Amino acid sequence: MKKKVILYPPTLDWDFLKQRPQQIVSQFARNGWTVIFCNNTQCSLPPQEVEDNIFVYHNFDEVLNLIKHKKIKVDIYYYTWAKTAQFIDQVKAKINIYDSVDSFSAWYEYEDNAVERADIVLTSSQFLYDLRSKKHPNTHLIRNACPESYINRASNTPPEFKDLPRPIIMFSGAIGSWVSTRLLKKVADKYTTVLVGKEFGKQCPTNVYNLGTKNHEELYDYYANADVCLLPFDTSQEVTQAACAIKLFEHMSAGKITVATKWPETEIYPDAVLTANSDDEFLEMVDEAINKNLSHKNKEIILNYAKDNTWEKRFLEVIKIIENHNIQSGVKIGQ
Repeated sequence: MKKKVILYPPTLDWDFLKQRPQQIVSQFARNGWTVIFCNNTQCSLPPQEVEDNIFVYHNFDEVLNLIKHKKIKVDIYYYTWAKTAQFIDQVKAKINIYDSVDSFSAWYEYEDNAVERADIVLTSSQFLYDLRSKKHPNTHLIRNACPESYINRASNTPPEFKDLPRPIIMFSGAIGSWVSTRLLKKVADKYTTVLVGKEFGKQCPTNVYNLGTKNHEELYDYYANADVCLLPFDTSQEVTQAACAIKLFEHMSAGKITVATKWPETEIYPDAVLTANSDDEFLEMVDEAINKNLSHKNKEIILNYAKDNTWEKRFLEVIKIIENHNIQSGVKIGQ
């Protein structure tokens, strides 16, 4: 049987952290699909098979040309940046899936078209589901998750941790506009605080140990050997209200308690997340997490949350949605 093909257009680079798009398409690849992942950084490099069935292309025009000359037939066009709906007519996929993962004001002008042209709309948070379902009847809530392979696996102490005073408080990911660096600095004034990630428009506070980015396999060791993990987001921004933080589920996979500023997506997992409405309360929650050793005391409960929220389970949900669409529409893929 011919392999089914899913195409992801230029939006981010394959090796830029490991976010929802990479996780989703990886699940398709592991289930026998061919993935064409187009890097946002365009260059003349030839396509690379970065994992079994996942081919990273560095020239999107080349992909469109292959489609035009019927060398590639796309079953699913999967896009997460609203602007890339502009390629739907050129891609000619059997099914167009818009996965709405953020809400930035700069994207507003593209959102209506992205939703209207989609056959299926996925959303990563309740906020986004409520927004997109008003405009599309086939909208579904598929939250972020963690890999099954991450859950409670053996770990090694990162070399940078060995000489740091305990407790160690960790923030991972990009320091973008949605991160309260003010709050990070306040935590670091009191406890050893590390960043494992990169600056993305905002600077890491000088009292935070900036350990740089790590690949996804290395990252688990940092979660597992931290004492508390943080989500110090600026909740006054719409991008935060729309967010479902992947790192929250990865904290859970290592059995770690998270201290987070309060927005709806952080209140779903009691015993795994301590939430705060203010800077003072946030610092109090960090104190409580440390003093009560909650990462240790709540570990089994936290790991059970992780087991309920894996990318493998999310993939099964997505496939069911696709199958239901195919039944209702008569579309046949992989032929």
